[in-house]
Formats: sequence, C-alpha cells, structure tokens
Amino acid sequence: MQLKKYADTDFFLALMKESDWLKEKAKKIYQENKGNIWVTPFTIVELMIICKRENIPMKETIFQISRMVNLDSFEWEVLFATVDYIEQGATIFDSLLMSFCGKENSIISSDKVYAKFGFNVLDLKK
Repeated sequence: MQLKKYADTDFFLALMKESDWLKEKAKKIYQENKGNIWVTPFTIVELMIICKRENIPMKETIFQISRMVNLDSFEWEVLFATVDYIEQGATIFDSLLMSFCGKENSIISSDKVYAKFGFNVLDLKK
C-alpha cells in the first residue's frame, strides 16, 4: 500500500503564485506524486482565508485544487489528536494537518514544525 502525502498550504501557494521561490520544487513534487497527494478540509479552509484576504478568486482556486489532489475526511479522534498537538505548541492549522496525516504518511511543506513533531516531510526548500 502506497502511503499518502499530505499537502500543506505553502505547497499550493507555491503552485498558485506567478513567482514563488518554492515553485519549481512544488511542481517537481507534484509531478512525482500525482494521484497520491491528499489535502485536509482544514487546509482548504486556510487557503480560503488567504484567498479572501488577498482577493484571489476563491472558487477557481478550490476548483483547481480539486483537480490536483484528493480530499480526506476525518473521525473525531483527529480532533482530539489536534488538541494534543496544540497543547504542545503547534498552531491550529498545523495541528490539524499532523492529526490527519498520521506518522506513517508524509507532509509536503517548507514549514519546520512538522519535523519537530517527528513527521516525514517532503521539504519544499530542498
């Protein structure tokens, strides 16, 4: 069974922006993992907040993401695990992503917080 790769917000931002210092690495990771990249509903909510704040077309953004990645659902245990990560100092959105992902899968991100919690990270900066 192939393990899932969960995309963080910065992965999508790198792909969406006309120029971004992480863009080439994000494109490469996307091509190498096409069909096995997952997103949580909460990552989508975070992107919606950014779209609203930056006046980026929200519906088009979500439509494009829906064509690129798989959307995962969740159980209550995910939210309980999220609270544990928050209590250990992670942000709400980072905690939600870690809870969805589980230690057996990978997170696509440039954020260093995930490695601090022992997650396998496909680092956009390397």
